[in-house]
Amino acid sequence: MHSRTIKILITVAVFVGGAGMLIYSSMAEAEFFKHVNEVVDDPARWDDKTLRIHGFVEAGSIEEQIVGQVTKREFVLEYQSKRIRVRNEGPKPDTFRDLAEVVAKGRLVKDGDDYVLEATELTAKCPSKYEENQRTSTYGGDSPAPNNAERQPAAARDTAATR
Repeated sequence: MHSRTIKILITVAVFVGGAGMLIYSSMAEAEFFKHVNEVVDDPARWDDKTLRIHGFVEAGSIEEQIVGQVTKREFVLEYQSKRIRVRNEGPKPDTFRDLAEVVAKGRLVKDGDDYVLEATELTAKCPSKYEENQRTSTYGGDSPAPNNAERQPAAARDTAATR
């Protein structure tokens, strides 16, 4: 009976240890999705953690320069009147520009008295205004884009009407 109790205790210890390691390793690699205002309100909490920060590029804040063969940029992300500086290097999304909605992935680091997001990845959302301009210019002038029935060939419209 004594040997059976030891086996059970060893099994429980291995299970608890494995579960603890799994939880610890998943927390170490966790990514957090936050808005600029959430991060700026308590930046020390996010110090050196991987974050995805959502905001809008402040107009006139983009500074780009080519160093060697790498494009380096700094800009300010703004959300609900809170701002954070972002540094990034390498390629940028085609839709990245002033006032673009952006999610920047990186680590928050202390830079003097302020915090800066050292971004490794930028994702910019296509603005709906841009999409609307594409629709109207594709179908000519200020007229609205045709509905799906008008875009279908006549044979397809006739077949759909008889169903």
